[in-house]
Amino acid sequence: MLHSETGNGPGAQNPDVGHSAYRDWREERRAWRQERREARRRFSCRGLFLGLTLVLLGTLFLLDRLGVITGGLWWQSLLIGLGVISIIDGFAHYVNAEYRWGAYGKFVSGLILIAVGVLFVLGLSQWWPLALIIAGVALLLRFIWRR
Repeated sequence: MLHSETGNGPGAQNPDVGHSAYRDWREERRAWRQERREARRRFSCRGLFLGLTLVLLGTLFLLDRLGVITGGLWWQSLLIGLGVISIIDGFAHYVNAEYRWGAYGKFVSGLILIAVGVLFVLGLSQWWPLALIIAGVALLLRFIWRR
């Protein structure tokens, strides 16, 4: 017999619970996503990352036009600046308890961007994979500590 015929399959209704009260896992997932979207909309620092990124880009373009930074240093400065912005955004998420869920990833990505940018500035570009290794170890340690 098929699952739908026996009433035990994934599409079957729970006989102990009334039809209107039964919630499918997809509905729960949709509700969870909707709650996350609403939380992002309520976040007081919502445009912080984009605004700081535009300021960074404008500053870098201006410094390039004035001859203060050259082409190679421009990209390195962009990486470092994006890393700092990511850490600032992570800190803004961390100080608000309701929005802490995204802070750790922002800190790690910010540190990776800064590390890669600094390695290029110092002329150690062949060592940039070290930043990936450090980030991987940090994620593994986080996984271990949470258990």
